[in-house]
Amino acid sequence: MSDNAKQNAEHIAKPDDKRLAEWDYAYSETNDYFGEQPTPILCDYHDQLDPTRPVLDIGTGQGRNAVFLARAGVAVDAVDPSAVAIELVADRAAQEGLPVRCTQCGIEDFKPDVASYGGVLCFGLIQILPWESIAMLLANIDRWTTPGSLVFLTAWTKQDPSYARCTARWQAIGRHSFDNGEGVVRTYLEENQILDLFPGYAVVHHWEGLGPAHRHGDGPVERHGHIDAVLRKSTA
Repeated sequence: MSDNAKQNAEHIAKPDDKRLAEWDYAYSETNDYFGEQPTPILCDYHDQLDPTRPVLDIGTGQGRNAVFLARAGVAVDAVDPSAVAIELVADRAAQEGLPVRCTQCGIEDFKPDVASYGGVLCFGLIQILPWESIAMLLANIDRWTTPGSLVFLTAWTKQDPSYARCTARWQAIGRHSFDNGEGVVRTYLEENQILDLFPGYAVVHHWEGLGPAHRHGDGPVERHGHIDAVLRKSTA
């Protein structure tokens, strides 16, 4: 990693968590694990962001969304617990001279040094968190935004093919939330529940249904009961 990239990353450390080690391995072995292109709803609605305010990318992964916004002139704070992910994003930002600041930590430990964000990206997180962590995530998003801020979200619904398998085989740890006994969690939302989780936010875009077939790296083809949402904070 270059010296500039090291300066960009606040902290790079070896993870001691098994799940983090698995993410580090996936990011090390597979380029564009979640695809090369940014998340479609970000492409469609990023022009509604205030370009003078930074955006927070929670769980940045290999940085496809952070890089997309930074190339459009939006400053991004990219956060991820994976050391490999942060190293990759920091290197890419340094090479292109992009306004991306990288922090390796979980969202529960992140301490922003800006007053608020003009937007928050929360892609693919809700379905892997238990409800207590989801509540913390939502509270932080609300704390770190102001009226007019946009929140970009994806999540899974009970239509997901894996829901029946989890119901039958995994331990229930909350409403439509399950643990496989090895720290892997899946939480599924009911129809329109995503809107109930964000009172005080206006709907810019909301879609629920069966998402497109895709794969991660050389893994199996997957298709999910999917939620896309773009919400604008309307109350303090």
